Amino acid sequence: MKMIPDYIKRAILAYGADNIVSIIGEYVPLRKTARAYVSCCPFHDEKTPSFIVDPGRKTWRCFGACSEGGDVAKFLMKIDGITFPASLEVLARKGGINIPNGGSKEESERRNLLNVLRRAQQFYHNSLLQNQNGAKAYVGSRMTDAMVRQFGIGFAPVGGKTLVEYLDKERLPLDIAEKAGLIRKDNAGGYRDTFRGRVMFPIRDKAGYIIAFAGRTMSATTARCKYINSPETPLFRKSATLFGLDGAIEAMKLQGEVYVVEGYIDLMQMWSAGINNVVATCGTAFTREHAAILKRYVRRLNLMFDGDDAGRKAHQKAILLAVKEELKATAFIFPEGQDPDSFYRSGGKTENLVTMSGFDFLKQSGVEMNATMQNLHRLERLENGVAYMARSIPDVARLLARRGNLGELFSPEFLPDIEEIITNHGGARK
Repeated sequence: MKMIPDYIKRAILAYGADNIVSIIGEYVPLRKTARAYVSCCPFHDEKTPSFIVDPGRKTWRCFGACSEGGDVAKFLMKIDGITFPASLEVLARKGGINIPNGGSKEESERRNLLNVLRRAQQFYHNSLLQNQNGAKAYVGSRMTDAMVRQFGIGFAPVGGKTLVEYLDKERLPLDIAEKAGLIRKDNAGGYRDTFRGRVMFPIRDKAGYIIAFAGRTMSATTARCKYINSPETPLFRKSATLFGLDGAIEAMKLQGEVYVVEGYIDLMQMWSAGINNVVATCGTAFTREHAAILKRYVRRLNLMFDGDDAGRKAHQKAILLAVKEELKATAFIFPEGQDPDSFYRSGGKTENLVTMSGFDFLKQSGVEMNATMQNLHRLERLENGVAYMARSIPDVARLLARRGNLGELFSPEFLPDIEEIITNHGGARK
C-alpha cells in the first residue's frame, strides 16, 4: 500500500474522533446517558451494557469481559477485521477526504467497481425511461413513479450486448464490469450482458453505494427464473446483504425494531405505505448473518413472509436464528396467498394483521423448545407484562424511563426493583 501522508492521516483521524458516536452508532445501537453513550459490547455476549463511547474523550471502551478500547480507527479494525491503513480508508470515504494517489490497490479497485455499477444503473434507468420493450408499462402496473425514483429502478434491454456496447463507448473498463458481475465472457471470447430483458433493482450497501443488481423477468412463461441476482463479487454476498438497509437504518435505530420481508417489491410497497424500518433478503432465505447485521440496530424482528407453507417454514427458520442472536421475533401472518406487496397495494393496514410472538409461533408449529428457549419465552412474557403495567402504574413507568427501554430491563440489578413494585401493587411474579 502507498503511504498516506501524515497531514492526511491526521485529518482522517480528526474526522473520526469528532464523529465517533455516529460512526460507531452505525454498528451498535447506542443509548445516550448523561455524559456518554452505552450499549452491549459487540465483541462478546453480555446482557448488561458495558460498552461506553465517550464523545468528550473521543474514545470507546468495554468495561466488561473483553476490556477492549481505543479510538474509532481501532474500533473499525476490530469489528470489520481490517488493518489500520484500511480503517483510515474507510474513515476517509465517510468524511469525503481524498487520499493522494488513491491509497491501496484494494481501495482503487473498489472505487472502480462502484463507478461502473453506478454508470450501469444510469444506463438501466434511462432504458426504462425510454420505454424499451414496453418496460415502462409493466413497471407502471406494479410501482408508482415515486417508487421508481426512490429506488432507482431500471430496465436491461433484450439485446445481448447493449450494456457492453455502452460501457465500451464510455471507455469504462470491461474487465472491471466483468468483476462487478455486469457482463460475462461469451463462447467467442468476447463479452455479453449478464441481465437481458429484465426490470432492474439496484442493491445498495449500508452507505448507499450500489454493489449489485437484481433483475426480474416481465414474463413468467419465457424465463426459468423470475429473479436473477448479480453473482457474488468483492462487494456483494447475498447471504450478508439486505435490500433497503441504507434507507432503513435511522428508522430502525429510532424505533428499535425492523420489518423483514422476502421480496424487493414487498419492501417498496411498505415504503410507499409509510413504513421505513423495513429490509428485504436478496433472493435467499434469512440467514444468521442477516440477523447479526440487524442486531446492531434493533432488538426486535417483525417477520413478514408470504402467507403460504413456504412462508410458514421461513418464519420458523428466521425465529430460530433470531433466538441464537438473542433478538426478539414477532411473526406477522398474512391471509393465505397474500404477501406484503399484494396486501399493502390493496390498502391493507399493519394493525389488521394477525401477529404471534416468535416462541408462540414455534409452539403452534410443533417445534420443540429447549431449556434456553423456554427461559427466554418466560422472560419475554415478563417484559410484556411490565410494559402493560407501565401504562397504568406510575412507579413502573418511571422505572422504564430510568432504564431507557425494555430491551435493557432485565439485568440482575433490575429484578429486585420490579419484584418490589409488583408486590406493592398486590401482584406476585410467577
